[in-house]
Amino acid sequence: MLHSYTVIDLTLDPTSRIKSITEASAYRKECKSLVLLQVNCRSVYYKVLEFWNLVDTYNSDVVIGTESGFKEDISNAEAFTSDFTTFRRDRPARGGGSFYLC
Repeated sequence: MLHSYTVIDLTLDPTSRIKSITEASAYRKECKSLVLLQVNCRSVYYKVLEFWNLVDTYNSDVVIGTESGFKEDISNAEAFTSDFTTFRRDRPARGGGSFYLC
């Protein structure tokens, strides 16, 4: 079981005065929401199916995972789909590590 998670749904107001980059402008013009999912995984490698069910349930745009438990010899393809761009920071010691999917 994944330890804990937080879902943040940001609906960008098209009338806001925020100066934004092109991608954020596209979200603002269409008034779409941006869904951010933060997950404390405690070794996601053994919980891949549960992890992806959580991502699909909330239709997440950005996922931040902590305590991933990955080591450098585990490839992105073993745990993540090609639907997201993956950024990882693994720890050589037991536990820890993080990843970002966007």
